[in-house]
Amino acid sequence: MANKEAISVDPSEFASILGSLKALPKSASDDLRQTAIQISDAIMVPSIKSAISQHAGSYAPKLNQSVKAGRDRIPKVTVGSKSITFSGGASTNFIRFGTIKGVYLSQPSFASNGQYQTWAQGVRPGWTDTASNYYTEPAFLAWEKGVEDITDKWNRGVDY
Repeated sequence: MANKEAISVDPSEFASILGSLKALPKSASDDLRQTAIQISDAIMVPSIKSAISQHAGSYAPKLNQSVKAGRDRIPKVTVGSKSITFSGGASTNFIRFGTIKGVYLSQPSFASNGQYQTWAQGVRPGWTDTASNYYTEPAFLAWEKGVEDITDKWNRGVDY
């Protein structure tokens, strides 16, 4: 499991990095997108599918089918879709996040007022934390290396 303290990123610095990447030529940006997809497919998607399998019970196979790497300059994964997947009319978007089985007394808040709510059954909370604990560090380090490789090529004058 990744060490939670190993990666520390200042959000303003990260935003600055993403802004700088816009200066890359289109072909270099395309290379970065391809690198991000490879990282998502190799590191993030398997971690997410494993966590879903551990937490989602009988819903896991259909949820896992909806896990896909997205195309972006940073590694991105989408989980769920709008299409109706389950016999009761639910999509994977409806059940992708953790729930508590049965009746649950919500914590008093502006939205709930401490009322009883019935939650969907079968998907335990926490799969997103389980997944991110395993993929965050290796995905970030691989992406960092990809960015360095592409900027090094660009700085050396590779014809993008």
